[in-house]
Amino acid sequence: MDINKLSEERILMVQEAEKERDTLTCIHKEIKKRKDYIRSLHLLEESRYDNTQARKQYSGLLHLLKKYQIDMEDVSEHFRQMTRSVQDASRGLEFGQKGEDRAAEAVALLGNRVLSLQNLRLKYNNLDIEHDLVIIAPTGIFSVEVKNKRHNGTISEKGILKSGTHSENLIEQIRRHTNSLSRHLEEIYKKQPQMKKKLKVYPIILWANDRSNVKDHFREVPVCYINRLEYEIFKKDRYTANLSRKEMEDLCARLKKRKQQNRLYPLCVDREYLEELTEYSLTDLKKQMEDITRCLRIHEYDIRVLDKKIQQKEKGFFSKIGELFSRDTV
Repeated sequence: MDINKLSEERILMVQEAEKERDTLTCIHKEIKKRKDYIRSLHLLEESRYDNTQARKQYSGLLHLLKKYQIDMEDVSEHFRQMTRSVQDASRGLEFGQKGEDRAAEAVALLGNRVLSLQNLRLKYNNLDIEHDLVIIAPTGIFSVEVKNKRHNGTISEKGILKSGTHSENLIEQIRRHTNSLSRHLEEIYKKQPQMKKKLKVYPIILWANDRSNVKDHFREVPVCYINRLEYEIFKKDRYTANLSRKEMEDLCARLKKRKQQNRLYPLCVDREYLEELTEYSLTDLKKQMEDITRCLRIHEYDIRVLDKKIQQKEKGFFSKIGELFSRDTV
């Protein structure tokens, strides 16, 4: 092979090597971009979000797993367990929101016969309570516990709700919520004693999922399905507040004034999980980087080999020219 062909081959190899270096530079930039993006999500436990924000954060985090094609078969057990916790938390929040949306739709069907306050957070002394739904109707004031469960449920005589593997003490929730709302109303109308008899708070458990059933053995608090809400709150023989429209509007306006910002919660994501997530999200890039680096090293080696061949060819060429000059001189 002559020097020209060797030089042409070297030029092509140098061009390939430059392309590989450019690709490595792009990969390094993408690695930094991904790290910065994950860091910008503020997913650590110390960050706080309301339910709407938390749903977006969880959704974004699960999207990352799909976007960066993280293979759950090749991750650590800790990462797998934490991901399941994230999925459960995300589904729980989504399901809870659907329940609240269904409850809001049911209230909307009642038109202007009632007034409602959704996610009403009230503080009174040491009590900090967020009510799923407060309905103000002519018949009374209702603290509504919205339950949207995927599985059939059973409420025991002691007020324990069991649905699937989940269980919760409803009587404690109801007591906290009704007491909190009653205290606020008493405080609001302490200078209007004539309103006292109308301020009784009635608890209701609203079963929002029409695809599951609930067996109710708890007789102290009514449990109704979403399509029975209207019939429940307008039972005049059970609920006897007899509020006027003006009183209803005044109640609603005063409670709105006391409404606190939505409660903020931490995500179930610890620092170790975030570090693992970052590493797993870079797996494909690091594999590309290894492959391209290997090819680059091969090309660099081949270029050095070609350089030696070209040098030998040049040395041989100049040696022959030197011999010719020597003969001519002789």
